[in-house]
Amino acid sequence: MPDIGLLPDPASAAAMAAREVVVIGLGYVGLPIALEAAAAGFAVTGYDLDPTAARAAEAAARGTVPAGRLLATADPLALPRAGTWLICVPTPLDATGTPDLSLVAAALETCRIGLAPGALVCLVSTCHPGATNGLCRQVLERDGLRVGRDVYLAVSPERENPGGEAGPRRTPRLLGAPDPVSLARARGFWDRITDQVIPVATPEIAECAKLLENTYRLVNIALIDELHRGFAALGVPTRAVVEAAATKPFGFAPFWPGAGAGGHCIPVDPAFLQMELARAGATSTLLAAAAAANGARPGRILAALEGALGGSVAGRRVLVLGVTYKPDVPDLRGAAPVELVRMLLACGAEVLWHDPVLGPEADALREARRVPGIAVPGLDAAILGTPHRAYDLARIAATAPLVLDPFGVLPAGQARVV
Repeated sequence: MPDIGLLPDPASAAAMAAREVVVIGLGYVGLPIALEAAAAGFAVTGYDLDPTAARAAEAAARGTVPAGRLLATADPLALPRAGTWLICVPTPLDATGTPDLSLVAAALETCRIGLAPGALVCLVSTCHPGATNGLCRQVLERDGLRVGRDVYLAVSPERENPGGEAGPRRTPRLLGAPDPVSLARARGFWDRITDQVIPVATPEIAECAKLLENTYRLVNIALIDELHRGFAALGVPTRAVVEAAATKPFGFAPFWPGAGAGGHCIPVDPAFLQMELARAGATSTLLAAAAAANGARPGRILAALEGALGGSVAGRRVLVLGVTYKPDVPDLRGAAPVELVRMLLACGAEVLWHDPVLGPEADALREARRVPGIAVPGLDAAILGTPHRAYDLARIAATAPLVLDPFGVLPAGQARVV
């Protein structure tokens, strides 16, 4: 295992700089990595445009890592000339559904200004195939530096699972680089903070592997949501079918029905892959169909509600129980229940919502009315939007004359499966 202090440039200043790590982006990806690196003995500076995120990072470090090992700032001028730079910024879709790499480009500019001699830049944010050898290399080499000689470049796509327990230490890391020296330099860092590093032959393999992982999930979520409707029509409980199929020890991974795939990755990452496939003239029709089916899931739930209420929800009082994108995670990004609430409002419904994991500052649904509990008088219908563990499913089934269950988790015969 190469030592992190043994850089291709043996100068002592470079060796000292190698112990300095800057993590750009302190969200669900960057913060756990920053904490793990600090715990492993690196001097870590976290940087985020949001001062609140910077303060939260320092608060998370207190009592977790040695004092002073992790500092955080929203001021780019406060960043050290570090030997390791990790780019952990969001890569969302823009208003047209096109991948937006503006935050990655801005992070690369920040790196370029603060690089120490022989520094490593590692892309952790999810990007399209070719981003490492393309955008990243172009920015880093703009001033005459050469990747593999003056600066070292790698990609190790994030594999975080918000609400999960694995974290960066126990989650295997893919690692790709344009040249062997960059790969060795990057492995010297990642070997210190994670239990398993899996080198791959090129950056493009690592980039595509991350996109494949979430494309696989998107396709299977769309499949099970489609079959959920069919199994319900046959009178067969979908979850029991999946549980039975999952007893097969090979060739099957269980996916569960829901309100639609949401979050920061699953609805987004396949668009990065599809964009590059389109450029290569090899667009995936299956991926396009799965993305369309996933996006249509809230509309199908609304259509089922309209059908059950005589064709319209206008003027009807509807309660949505749980609005985050996954159970027990306070994140509204890409949340299918949020889209469902917006569609209900557009159709003239009086919409109320409840969510036990969101703090009082949540305002993404201010057009609808938040209620403090699930017992609400005068409801026409209720919809289970997110099955948080805090919910008593039997009580939910009795909240309204009509209860819709996209997940198939409420007691049999007490809710309408959609």
